Amino acid sequence: MADWPPDRIRIVEFHEEDAQEISELFEEVWPTANDYPESWRERRQYSPEQIIEDMRNGYHYFGARLEGRIVGVYKAKITEKGLYGEHQTVIQGCRGTGLASAMYIQFAEYGQAHGCKRNYCNILVGQEIAARLMEKFGFRPYGEPYEQDEGMLVQMYERLLE
Repeated sequence: MADWPPDRIRIVEFHEEDAQEISELFEEVWPTANDYPESWRERRQYSPEQIIEDMRNGYHYFGARLEGRIVGVYKAKITEKGLYGEHQTVIQGCRGTGLASAMYIQFAEYGQAHGCKRNYCNILVGQEIAARLMEKFGFRPYGEPYEQDEGMLVQMYERLLE
């Protein structure tokens, strides 16, 4: 899968009928996300029902397919503060292909199209790849790092949208 040309990455919105496949992606990726506490990784493995509930409560799931299979996803919600993004998940074989970058570009475009003044998200403190993506796409630390879950220090980042 590493031969995926980045210029052909298309980020789309997923819907309730995709919930099973999104859940399977979470079950594949999150158990091996060893930078995160085990309890957090377990909670990130949403069931299809949890994903559908999220969608019905205002979360939008975006991502990409490769050869018909969902290989990356993130979720976002419009809040009073802007467009909040979280839960970015990419299968091992598609890391380093530009997929995460394509999602960050779409994240900004979606926020702008919906009148949001900023994008914001939490990044695990010490996660170098995520920090480089934040810098690449013009995100800046916002506030002080805080414990999002027991033993899990995160930094909120924001990017103002024009």
